[in-house]
Amino acid sequence: MVAEIDPARRLQAAYDGWHVVDLQDAIASADVVATATGAKKVVNSTALDNAKDGVFILNVGHVAEEIDCGYLRQFSHDEVMPYINAYRMGDKTVYLMANGSMLNLTAGFGDSLNAFDVTLAIMASGIHHIVTDGMNAEANVYLLPQSVWQKAL
Repeated sequence: MVAEIDPARRLQAAYDGWHVVDLQDAIASADVVATATGAKKVVNSTALDNAKDGVFILNVGHVAEEIDCGYLRQFSHDEVMPYINAYRMGDKTVYLMANGSMLNLTAGFGDSLNAFDVTLAIMASGIHHIVTDGMNAEANVYLLPQSVWQKAL
């Protein structure tokens, strides 16, 4: 299930076969909510008020403020496990992981060196393509040809 805030990406997710939903509706039944948008306060106070009792909320995006943690902090809370805080919002509890920061970097061991090696190799291959074959292309946005990025793998 995908609850995307950007209309173009929402449409792309639907075309890719994902079941696209509205966050405000979906959060009422979600057991886990993971943000990966790069936008601030995607999970806002309204979404948090509508959240299901016992929901786990985590961020894997590149903005620490994707979840409105300031709103959550007004409620009593305890650290129930390392990197997991339980916020009591009236008759329900919301579990926030890694204080809303990027979970894989804050509570995990970060991204593996192998992942960075592959990413950097693909970038280098892409730059090579741009300064060689890509120089003949018209100014536009293009996907990196599969033959180019597969060389890096």
